[in-house]
Amino acid sequence: MPSNRSRIYIDHVLEPGYNFTKKHFQTFMLEVNIAHAVMLAHTNILQDQDAKKIIQANQQLLAKGFLKKYNPAYEDLFFMIEEELKKEIGDELVGNMHIAFSRNDMDATMYRMLWREKLVHWMSLMTDLKKQLLQLAKEHELTVMPAYTHNQQAQPTTFAHYILAFDRHLERDLDRGFSLLNRINQSPMGAAALGTTGFPIDRHYIAQKLAFDKPLANSYDSIGAADYMLELVSTLSITLSTLSRIVYDLMFFATNEVDAIRLDESLVQTSSIMPQKRNPSSLEHTRSMISRTIGELQSAFMMTHHVPFGDIVDIGDDIQPIIEHGFSHSVQIIELLMEILSKMTINKDKLLKRCQEGFSTVTELADILVREYKLSFRQSHQIVQTFVEMLDDAGRNLNDGNAELIKDIAKKRFNIELPLTEEHYKKAIDPYHFILVRSVVGGPNPKETEKQRILSEERIEDFISVLNVWKDNFRMYKDELRK
Repeated sequence: MPSNRSRIYIDHVLEPGYNFTKKHFQTFMLEVNIAHAVMLAHTNILQDQDAKKIIQANQQLLAKGFLKKYNPAYEDLFFMIEEELKKEIGDELVGNMHIAFSRNDMDATMYRMLWREKLVHWMSLMTDLKKQLLQLAKEHELTVMPAYTHNQQAQPTTFAHYILAFDRHLERDLDRGFSLLNRINQSPMGAAALGTTGFPIDRHYIAQKLAFDKPLANSYDSIGAADYMLELVSTLSITLSTLSRIVYDLMFFATNEVDAIRLDESLVQTSSIMPQKRNPSSLEHTRSMISRTIGELQSAFMMTHHVPFGDIVDIGDDIQPIIEHGFSHSVQIIELLMEILSKMTINKDKLLKRCQEGFSTVTELADILVREYKLSFRQSHQIVQTFVEMLDDAGRNLNDGNAELIKDIAKKRFNIELPLTEEHYKKAIDPYHFILVRSVVGGPNPKETEKQRILSEERIEDFISVLNVWKDNFRMYKDELRK
């Protein structure tokens, strides 16, 4: 082995790569060694007694861990572990361990083994976040709030209806995660360098030993695929983009002028000069973490862009730290956001007052003129629009209006005798009435949001059950390889 490697190359590439691989992939590397030796014995390529020695040596190393620092005499962890095994069982057996075996298919397999586990962990966190959102929805089925379009007050809704919209986003993210998990969980082992081998190996058998669903169908694809990594960073980025919108709204709700939510004391900071300040710093940090992390994740696309198809460091060793950093920061973001949501309080009275003081209920006023008094919707819309403009110009709100003013507008503008009652007017501008009559599927009516919530709770249980099967499969294959 060469011992005159460039110091710069060692410091910038080889040693950091070794440390990262040892931290994240050492276990998977030894598991692959064991499973491959089991398969070689199963196919009678190796004698049982030789396979047993190889398996036991790897099991012992797996149990105690490989703790050595990087030795520049070796290229990477693969060769340092190989040297360690040679001390235990000799050159010949270690050499035979690599029959029909390459670093190429082993690396590609280890990457998939890491990311399938991390993806399952991510989805478990997502179910925790969904549970928290659904608990908020349950608590706030009757918490009326203004909804916004184009950053302008639009219509009344409930906080439950609002938060369930984000829950739907996360459910689609989980669906994407499960779909991706099935594509990740296909084994490259047996592809060798890229063209398989002349030995009669059993790719299905080793796939099963490592808890993969099946071997990848094309051996060249096995060692050249990077699309699943791009799917992974895309799935994470989509979730983070959704979370960034939640954070944006929460920061808006936390402003003094809106005062819709109050963050817990443990999650705000004060000013060095202004004693009254309650800076929502935890939300600000969450927002900046999301921006940074999406940038980290998207750099994976540049790593896979314009590189040869095959085994190459760009989509091998070098891309792994980038994705792992983005993944770890994504986990931190979810944990921090869950902490914020679990401790915040919602100002129900202030949210209701916002609806009562604004003009958000006038859609129902226009609808009543159509439903109850048989106006065309265009006539109704124009009457109510004129009504709102008159009140707004006078610095008044809906509580200052009345049925007589609307009847007067209808007569002057359309020559319509409108028998609108004051009772109908008061009902139309009531935010609670607005919400109760919107009981169609997906609407904010409390009975409808309860249905939405219960369905989502049932789906969560389904998600958790499937995730537990994946976790059990991972645990069982690990236990078996260690026996």
